[in-house]
Amino acid sequence: MEPTSSWNLFSILGEWVAQWNLVLVVIGICSLIGVAIFIERLMYLGKVDIDTDTLLIELKSAIERGDIAEAVALCEKRPGAVSNIIRSGIIQHERGREYIENSMELRGMIEVAKMEKNARILSIIAHIAPLIGLLGTVLGFIRAFGEMRMSSLVEISSTQIGEAMEYALVTTAAGLVVAIPAVLAYNYIVSRVEGITVEIQATAAEVVDLLTFPATRY
Repeated sequence: MEPTSSWNLFSILGEWVAQWNLVLVVIGICSLIGVAIFIERLMYLGKVDIDTDTLLIELKSAIERGDIAEAVALCEKRPGAVSNIIRSGIIQHERGREYIENSMELRGMIEVAKMEKNARILSIIAHIAPLIGLLGTVLGFIRAFGEMRMSSLVEISSTQIGEAMEYALVTTAAGLVVAIPAVLAYNYIVSRVEGITVEIQATAAEVVDLLTFPATRY
């Protein structure tokens, strides 16, 4: 009795999920979440990625004149990851190179964490979407075999088997359709963050040299 009860439970579960397309709904929700996160990250990265060349030229002019207040104002005028990091170092300009670098490094960790926020969810969606689709496939096959068993392979129609098999394959395809763009979106976001990070490191190093050069020159 126990094996029969377990089989009936899985058969009922598979039929219920297939009937209400719950698996496809979950995959659809994953797709919407992925699109929303990708758009939000694109907008955020576009906002924090500023023209560092122009900022660096203006900062060099202000720092060489000894106008630290203007240098801070220039950073505040162009809010972004690079300017926030540079600003934190400029504020520590009187405390020496080590304090400047430590301040920039700490602020850099914060800015990178902000840029990477929610991007990991895209990776999670890329991994679980195919698994959810595979679950739908398994449940579809359970439904098909359940109908075959109940009908003893006599009264069951090819249409019923075809519907169950179609649902089983559609869920797998839907999972892959969501997972593939999610992988591409995640890697694109990661590459953008890495590019901005390299730009931050190069710009920060130049600003540190500008701030500490007068001190080392004499």
